[in-house]
Amino acid sequence: MYVRRSNMEDIPAMMDLYAQARVFMREHGNPNQWDDSYPSRELLEKDIAFGNSYIVEDDEKNLAATFAFIKGEDPTYYGIENGAWLNHEPYGTIHRLAGNTSYHGIASGCISWCKSQIGNLRADTHEDNKIMQHLLEKNGFVRCGIIHLANGAPRIAYQFAGDSADYWSVREVPSGERGFGIASMVLGIIALVLFFSFVNIPLAILSVIFGIIQLTRKAPKGMAISGIVMSTISLFLLVIFWACMFVSDARTESTDNSTYYYEGSENDDASGDYYDGLYEGYQQGYKDGYYDGYYGYTPDEEFYGHTPDDSFYGYLPNDDSYNFHGKNGIYY
Repeated sequence: MYVRRSNMEDIPAMMDLYAQARVFMREHGNPNQWDDSYPSRELLEKDIAFGNSYIVEDDEKNLAATFAFIKGEDPTYYGIENGAWLNHEPYGTIHRLAGNTSYHGIASGCISWCKSQIGNLRADTHEDNKIMQHLLEKNGFVRCGIIHLANGAPRIAYQFAGDSADYWSVREVPSGERGFGIASMVLGIIALVLFFSFVNIPLAILSVIFGIIQLTRKAPKGMAISGIVMSTISLFLLVIFWACMFVSDARTESTDNSTYYYEGSENDDASGDYYDGLYEGYQQGYKDGYYDGYYGYTPDEEFYGHTPDDSFYGYLPNDDSYNFHGKNGIYY
């Protein structure tokens, strides 16, 4: 048998065991100690949060018993009637003990484990709970008097004040062998923080692998599940992030190309320069061609002329002058 602290994942199994205990108590003449809502889930969560809740498991990790073990002063024990405590030394208190009846001696085993934690113990039980009274007395507890709960209900108070030579052999183990679960959760957190980086991929993969290993074990699974979920989310965010980056780059490139076209073709100043250059080039080419053709004639070449209407324009061979015969005169 193994004793360990309970965790939130154990609550459903603990609630089932407490339900079985309530039935057992009613069948054995104790119908009033625990009502249908005791212990509540909120109370169990509080016990777990303060590290006061324990469970006992067999070698196959099956739940055999559960109880609350609290070191320190219990307010309900400040006053006691019809008796007195054996001492006022520091003590531990046993509450909400419930065991699976298929495990013989499991309740005594829980008490024995508590004795191994501190040699001074206190407990209380209902006057109708004859089985618990017998169990406490069998394990060395002494009836000390009557205490009252916060709601005023009376309880029989017991105290154990001495070592026992016959402790039940139990071994406390770390909280559920959570190694792979812790690794999965830590890697999942890092992967989620670095979701924008490709470093996220190997971290997320390792987190999922460790989480799956933890899930295959009969051990707490909460951190493993958290790690797997965070790793999956980080990979999803990685895909979204880089898809958005790709789309953004594509749009930026398209916008730049449009800007270049506008600046080269549609901008007023640039287009003016363009057309000015085209016109000047055209004019220069025209002039070059014209003058090349005009001055290309030599005095020995054949006379060329043109006589539109009554005008004459041409080049006179063997003469360096130009003449134009118009209607009203001759120019030399």
